[in-house]
Amino acid sequence: MTLRCRAVVVVVACAVAGACAGPGTGALHPEAAAFATIRERYLGGDFSASRDDDDATSRLGVDTEREAFGAAGRLRRALAEIDTSQLSTDERVDWLLLNARAERTFLDTVLHRGERVPNRYVPLGGLYWRVAEEASPDAADWVWAAEQLEAAPAILAVGRDRLQAPPPLWIRLAVANAEGTADFLDVALLERVEEAPDSLRPRLRRAAASARDALRSYAAFLTDTLPPGAVGSWAVGSAYYDRVLRESNFLPYTAETMIEAGYRVHEETKIELDSLARAIDSTRSWRELVDEMQGRHPEPGTIVEAYRQASLRVLGFLIAADLIRIPPCEELLYVPTPPALRETYAWGGYGGIRERDNVLYGRFFATDVVDGMSPDEVRDKLRAQSYGWISVIALHEGYPGHHLQSVYARQHPNRIRRRFSNTYFGEGWALYAEHWMRRAGLFTTPDEQLAQLQMRLWRTARVIVDPSLHTGRMSYEGAVQFFVDEVGLTRSAAEAEVNRYTTWPTQAPSYIIGWLEIERLKRDLQDALGDAFDERRFHEALLEQGSLPPALLARTIREALGVLPAD
Repeated sequence: MTLRCRAVVVVVACAVAGACAGPGTGALHPEAAAFATIRERYLGGDFSASRDDDDATSRLGVDTEREAFGAAGRLRRALAEIDTSQLSTDERVDWLLLNARAERTFLDTVLHRGERVPNRYVPLGGLYWRVAEEASPDAADWVWAAEQLEAAPAILAVGRDRLQAPPPLWIRLAVANAEGTADFLDVALLERVEEAPDSLRPRLRRAAASARDALRSYAAFLTDTLPPGAVGSWAVGSAYYDRVLRESNFLPYTAETMIEAGYRVHEETKIELDSLARAIDSTRSWRELVDEMQGRHPEPGTIVEAYRQASLRVLGFLIAADLIRIPPCEELLYVPTPPALRETYAWGGYGGIRERDNVLYGRFFATDVVDGMSPDEVRDKLRAQSYGWISVIALHEGYPGHHLQSVYARQHPNRIRRRFSNTYFGEGWALYAEHWMRRAGLFTTPDEQLAQLQMRLWRTARVIVDPSLHTGRMSYEGAVQFFVDEVGLTRSAAEAEVNRYTTWPTQAPSYIIGWLEIERLKRDLQDALGDAFDERRFHEALLEQGSLPPALLARTIREALGVLPAD
């Protein structure tokens, strides 16, 4: 079975690329050959601040940022030697991706993350995925787990030595993460260790106890000893924000113009919500209907299963209607949200993809009620996860959203495309998928229709809030209240949203901006192809390009579909 899967994946990947020619196939133009060497050096780690034999503590050490800065400089100088006019479209796209990665490294040095981000030193996030998912860990997984647990105290010690005046909010998030991870080691991990090989269990228990104690000590250090920085010191400012949009994402926006676009789409979405509310019940507003919808939700302890059922429903819908190719040898696993993400993901999310036994496994995590919540927190958590919202989030994170897009990307024969991802395409595609499914007729109940539009309003608010937060136009409290007043989020959900934005500037607008860019590209191709335009082929061609910034995606898909010169 697994051999058949491997063969099918290779054949599909070759079909996507048009060929599976290796590095030695045919004669390369000298510039293409030189660039191919740079790509291989990059993939081999020559332009990296660390090497494969470095341990985690050295990668987090005091010289990390300096070494990364130097490595980015070497990469940029090597790229500058290439005459890109002699490269193919795909090669030029790869050149731009590598150059943007180097530029982002330069830009990020001003943030001094090693000194300011306490969550950077809370390890073991990967451990949660390897032992908490449905697929049982094998012996190699348990050896890896033991090594991660044994390294954790030293990593936490690096954090204690390096941190200087982090924002108070980030301290609180790191404390919650450290304590939640310690609790995980104390209970869930020890239960799962019973499945490990007999010879490894004592080692795993000792290492888990040591890591647990180190995590709790780190949380105490953050709470009682480490002096905090200024309250709003997580804000990155306009200059940084604008350069990331322009140089890393190839977008024609600034923070200011993005806020303007956000307000425009926000108001348009509110008009659509008003119209939908009148169609559902002319006597009530959309806010009243949302309040009622929030009362229809799963019970505590069943939220993960509710997402699973909603995801299976949309997968069946896609297959029955033959809307898009679902590659073989993939599976989506549904797991509880790990401790590290509970304070920043109020609902759930996609936890990435990994290959095991020639099958691509994606992880869909969902945030249920957890021990220690107050009655009000339980109420808010349940109301935030109404069946209407679950139906939309399920397709956004799973099929045909993030998971399906990730499966396609992992099949790309170009290792640069497999390694790099762009949030403005990834989130843009997942939001596009919501609108696509609405047009296709998936949403049959008023709750689903209402949730889909309310969730778009939530995303339009992100376009306003994120740049406003990071450029001083909006306070933390003002941002939370904006989500409560404008979108109808519960306060706890709104706080989780804003917490996340402080840690990841420029990501939150990617949903709406990416969606708008995909819709614009689709209209351009429809105009160019006329009756020859095929929506299924468009969707598959989009995913086959890898996760590219929208401007670079437009180059490659035009060439793939034979529409006008790529440049």
